[in-house]
Amino acid sequence: MSKTVIVAPLNWGLGHATRSKTVIDNLLAAGCKVIIASDGNSLSVLKRQFPVLQAEELPSYSPVYPLNGNMVWAMLKQTPKMLLNISNEQSAIKKIASKYNAEIIISDNRYGCFTNFTKNIFLSHQLMIQSPESLLFLRPSINRLHAKYINRFHECWIPDVEHGFKLSGILSENKFIKIPKYNCGLLSSFQSSNLSNDKKYDIVAILSGPEPQRTIFEGKIIEQLEKLHCSALLIRGKISDPNEIPDRGALQFKNYMPADEIAKFINTDTLVICRSGYSTIMDIAQLGVRALLVPTPGQTEQEYLASYLEENKIFMMQTQSNIDIQNAIEKKLEYAAIRIEKNILLQQNLNRILLS
Repeated sequence: MSKTVIVAPLNWGLGHATRSKTVIDNLLAAGCKVIIASDGNSLSVLKRQFPVLQAEELPSYSPVYPLNGNMVWAMLKQTPKMLLNISNEQSAIKKIASKYNAEIIISDNRYGCFTNFTKNIFLSHQLMIQSPESLLFLRPSINRLHAKYINRFHECWIPDVEHGFKLSGILSENKFIKIPKYNCGLLSSFQSSNLSNDKKYDIVAILSGPEPQRTIFEGKIIEQLEKLHCSALLIRGKISDPNEIPDRGALQFKNYMPADEIAKFINTDTLVICRSGYSTIMDIAQLGVRALLVPTPGQTEQEYLASYLEENKIFMMQTQSNIDIQNAIEKKLEYAAIRIEKNILLQQNLNRILLS
């Protein structure tokens, strides 16, 4: 018997929405009725990709991002607003679940998306929040509170492999989480089979993340690419902006492209420049290409991931303030990249909950 499943990704960058597409594709293949619940750009992306599915809007977290990069302190100051939003989110999801007689909710980092009459799955790679060195003494308390919210769900799914090198590193470890944890493999819509056989671009830069840092990052990339004698494509991550930047010779621009389209412009010799958000890293790992990771300033999770993958010589890391694309081109062969095998863990997890 088919089941009704709500998929509710956080609207915090586009990564939660893009990896939720993989979950939705698998649910539809299993014959489930899928309801999308989100807000902002995440909701827009999924409605564009699944125009026939029912979609509901959830309350927005509406975080305010600092210009100076002191992200953790800014988020701590906004905690009361976030907690209120979780409460509002829970009220909204109960109405949505009742409206559609939902049996399962898969929440990608939305802490209020559960009910007492559904099977509730919390999907996240970031179980252990990384506080900066200046707030290291708060890390146990922060992660105990974090676990408290996750423990209100029935299960926690971690988008990472079960064996071998783990892309998430220590982020997916939190001893305070008591509910069952399951690895569900890498969640990516990218397919290595979609890679171009011809080298279309030397560099493909994929922008994402919050303003104003996205725009600052874009400006630095454009300034350097205009001085280099190489072909480059810059995908700006501006889903709602109808105004494209005109191409500048060998430097070409796109506001937004879905994953299967992006892969067609990437060859095994292409250097990808991107943020070190986990969803982006999963996409690059799925393609098996080399990348320069530039963490969003002040985002400790991205800084940890970029540093961790640099130390293991998987992907290169540079800071936004000291980005040097020419240097990255010269050094890219020093990094091994990584290609993850086809994900079967997600289907195994879905089969288990759909048959229960």
